[in-house]
Amino acid sequence: MIERDKYYRPGAPELRPIAAKQTFARWRYEGIGPSYIKMAGAVLYKGADLLDWLDSQRVTTDRPAREEA
Repeated sequence: MIERDKYYRPGAPELRPIAAKQTFARWRYEGIGPSYIKMAGAVLYKGADLLDWLDSQRVTTDRPAREEA
């Protein structure tokens, strides 16, 4: 479970359900994905930024339920 006030490295086990370490690297290179901090060559993700980014990826559908025949 991702905690809002905790910082995570790209290979952290908590991030595996979101994406692989290599995917996070590609997202950084492409300028997409969650915000991150780069300090002395280390990359860190703040839990709050990860959770906010995940919420922004949510897709809702407005289709009415199918009627059963």
